[in-house]
Amino acid sequence: MAYDTLVREAKDLPEDMIEQIIDFMRFLKYTSKKETATHSVNNNAAPRRSINPLADEFISIAEDFDKTPECFKEYL
Repeated sequence: MAYDTLVREAKDLPEDMIEQIIDFMRFLKYTSKKETATHSVNNNAAPRRSINPLADEFISIAEDFDKTPECFKEYL
């Protein structure tokens, strides 16, 4: 029954929206598998944050990062 409803609702949608729906369904499947794996390993443990992909790279920030730009000083 759910498949029939899914096909009926998607029938009149444009192609780009159908592609978005497919992407969202793949996302739901992925998160479902990820949550199942996490909960099966750690029964009641809080989920851990993933490692920052930029952790090995140095990110420099300008010395005047927190200073207000000259063009905005009149608004302060």
